[in-house]
Amino acid sequence: MTLQAWPDPSSLPRWRRKQRQRYALWGVLCSLGLPLGLLILLWCGVNLFGTIRVGGVPVARTRAGVSVLESYSKRWMEGIVTVHIGPYVSRFTRERLGARLPVEPMQAGVLSLGRTGNPVADLMSFWASRRGGLDMAWHAEISREILAERLQDLRGRLERPPVPGAVLPNGTELPGTPGLSINLMASIDRLSRALSTGASEASLDVMRVGAPSAVQYASGQQHGSGQFGYVMTEFSTKYRTGSGLSGRIRNIELAVQAINNAVLEPGGELSFNQTVGQRSYERGFEAANEIANRRIVKGVGGGVCQVAATLHAAAFFAGLALPDYRPHSRPAKYIELGLDAMVAWPSQDMRIANVYPFPVRVRASAVDGVITIRLEGAGKAHPVDWGKEVVSKTKASVQYVEDPSLDPGETQVLQEAIDGVTIRRRRIVQLPTGPQVEEQLLRYPPNDRIVAVSPGSGYATRRVSASALKALDMEDF
Repeated sequence: MTLQAWPDPSSLPRWRRKQRQRYALWGVLCSLGLPLGLLILLWCGVNLFGTIRVGGVPVARTRAGVSVLESYSKRWMEGIVTVHIGPYVSRFTRERLGARLPVEPMQAGVLSLGRTGNPVADLMSFWASRRGGLDMAWHAEISREILAERLQDLRGRLERPPVPGAVLPNGTELPGTPGLSINLMASIDRLSRALSTGASEASLDVMRVGAPSAVQYASGQQHGSGQFGYVMTEFSTKYRTGSGLSGRIRNIELAVQAINNAVLEPGGELSFNQTVGQRSYERGFEAANEIANRRIVKGVGGGVCQVAATLHAAAFFAGLALPDYRPHSRPAKYIELGLDAMVAWPSQDMRIANVYPFPVRVRASAVDGVITIRLEGAGKAHPVDWGKEVVSKTKASVQYVEDPSLDPGETQVLQEAIDGVTIRRRRIVQLPTGPQVEEQLLRYPPNDRIVAVSPGSGYATRRVSASALKALDMEDF
């Protein structure tokens, strides 16, 4: 049996000191070894990270995981930014304003986590991801050149010189229009900040120039060329040309000639029927297809309604008032639903009224199958936004008419069915004092399917004139 000798009491402090040194050495080695080992694992590509978010979007630290950043960037750039410029509103996508989220650098940044070469940064990123999640900022790149180009275009459309008001001969005073412009450099800076933060709205500073005092306006005064220096709006519709359509083309040309160079004085109106006059053979109008009683029929002056519709649409987008207006009894192919117009001599007129303190001139032409109407004035028109929604629909039915010329059992379709629809049309005129909202219900009744049948066919028929038994061409309608 071997007895272990007790340490010499005189050497005890030295023994304890060495033991403490060994413990301290092991502690240092462990505290350095664990982070070092962790850094080695991260450098080798072992994914030990927890939650990683880029712009609030969770992303996995893999090639497949970072691919979601492409779709997120695309959605972000397609996002709409509403820009308020004084009383006016305009909308752009972020991409159109020159903003983009760079995808490849951000993907590389996510994949390089833990391998940046900065041990402290790598360990801090790892620790943050394991605790509450690592949030990586995604900074947008903004092209000030593209942004300046967009704002210059916007300024060109919205900038307005001041227009003096007018005192009409009857004493009515029309207020003038204040001038409006945009501070380009300040607007670029403000919109850049909004895009950088991902804001969906931005307000720009505008510079206003007070309108000169009202001037006395004499009825029938001479108009100088400078009074029509601005194109307020221009609208076009297409019509068919070719053999068999000479009557409709002639009617369109006569109506266009009648309204060309017509001038609406401040506060004045233009009556389509009074301006174009009666549609008769004596005045040069010819027979052509037209809509009457929900049917395509032959009538004197067919095609004139298309001229009225084109004029109505031009006045609609110029912000003019529409005191007398009625839509057609069926949708027209040559113009969007809600912009068509119906006129008939002498029962149904279409009138437009000038709300501006300066005269408005109508310039109309019909060339190569295109009707173009341009409204000109001393200033720009107020911007107009519009839209429509379907309120209700009505199903069309079938009507049978008896045609003695048909053989027993024979039928002929005279008109295809068109379902009825009621829409709510909305126009927002962006006045310098604020938006003016106008709503109107437009009803298009159902047009039944009309079928001609032989006598004694057993269908419940109705009597019609012989001319109504002919199926007419509906291509223009």
